[in-house]
Amino acid sequence: MACLEIPERNVALALTFLMIAVPVHCSAQSSADLRDEVSYTNDIRPIVNNFCTACHAGDDPEGEFVLTSYKDVVKHMKQGNLAERINDADDPMPPAGLMPAYMRRMFRVWADQGYINQGSKKANAGRKQMQEFKPPRISPVDINKQGFELLEYLQGHWVGSMNLMGQDFEWWAFDYRPISTSHIHAIFEGGTIGNLFTSFFVTEFNGKRTIMARNGGLLNGIYRTSYFVLENVSYGRDWAYYRLVDAYGGSDIMYMELTFRADTLQFKAFTSRFGLTAPRPHMDFQAKRMHPELATQAAKAVGFPKNVIDFDFSKGLPKPTWANDYPMTSATYIWEGANGQDEASRQPMPSIVEMGRLAKDPRRIDQMPYVSQLDVSVKRTSLTKGKKLLVYLSRDALVDARGRFIKQYGYIREDLLNTLLSFPELAKNQSRFKFTYLHPGSYYLTVIADMDDDGFPSPGDVTHSRRKLTVSPSSTSSVTINDLTVRN
Repeated sequence: MACLEIPERNVALALTFLMIAVPVHCSAQSSADLRDEVSYTNDIRPIVNNFCTACHAGDDPEGEFVLTSYKDVVKHMKQGNLAERINDADDPMPPAGLMPAYMRRMFRVWADQGYINQGSKKANAGRKQMQEFKPPRISPVDINKQGFELLEYLQGHWVGSMNLMGQDFEWWAFDYRPISTSHIHAIFEGGTIGNLFTSFFVTEFNGKRTIMARNGGLLNGIYRTSYFVLENVSYGRDWAYYRLVDAYGGSDIMYMELTFRADTLQFKAFTSRFGLTAPRPHMDFQAKRMHPELATQAAKAVGFPKNVIDFDFSKGLPKPTWANDYPMTSATYIWEGANGQDEASRQPMPSIVEMGRLAKDPRRIDQMPYVSQLDVSVKRTSLTKGKKLLVYLSRDALVDARGRFIKQYGYIREDLLNTLLSFPELAKNQSRFKFTYLHPGSYYLTVIADMDDDGFPSPGDVTHSRRKLTVSPSSTSSVTINDLTVRN
């Protein structure tokens, strides 16, 4: 019997697909434009951060190929391997397919110009003026008339399959629970590489009481949050459909589609990479609602659902910091962090709250109600040193009192794996992880040392005694695993 496949080695790639990290110059760029100055800061770094650093950064980069600084990128350009891979249609980088041709030409022109690092403000301003974007006037759905039930439909631990830009993941899950009277939230924790959250809440926007979605996360030091607004609702005999579009650029930039049938959900997303192309399929999550009591308990605790404003955008969205340097196309807030900076200039990584302030994100984690943080530390021994760690939070126990897998056919039982609520993976040199935006409630914490490096809990992996914990609302807590010594 084949074991259930959960997202493992492809977590970094998945986050690359889920998050579009950094705005880059629009596709209107022509060959003539490439006669102008091409610099690392103005041109190359945004492309690399958008297409490359999800896999080629951090403590465990793909192929030990790092692209997080000017020196890194210049080194690989001079060696020839970077220029070769971004132009290799048979084995492209990024794996999802070749980036636009004009971007690939930029790398060649950059090399011809001598690898300019700091671009001139004059050159950057000229590009911005040339590429101004005129946003559409978005008319939100008035949820006083229809659409409010979207918040209710979202409740549940959704377990199913995911297709991310053509790559299939047999198992995926999102745990949507209310966090206020009119706000529901879920997060995907990727571990070392970063995370992705999506929340839906009631707001006032463009003169209407409506629903907005907040989508984003932290990826290799890049903070990104995008805002979407409910723009279309339709109903059939046994289904309901909802479309949310980028709250600045509309459906020409990004949009989400959610279709509910009974206890099933299809959640699709389309993106243009900030206007580089027409929107293309980006994500297709098909799932079944499981363990509804988790959301029901949260709803009772916070008085959900009520048609009241959770966060007010009646005065519009603030201008992102990046829009000072690039044409604004999207309601997206970004702070690039240490990525892309020379090593000598890197500063200690600020907290996620400070990143939000630097990005001018109008709704930061410290303004999110009810959710909590949990800091997990693991004491490694010589047995587990240099091994990746799988850090699981689940509704049901995955191991017995001694720490051995509760298994069938040699692997953790499939019905137990379906209770996984969060499943980050830590790099081989890491022993600590902080869960953010965590729903209050009871969890079983299971840390697994991945001894065979297959990214999956399997025979031979090392675990610890069963650990159950309770997370209180709006709390910060910590737990230490001292007995990661049980060989399965």
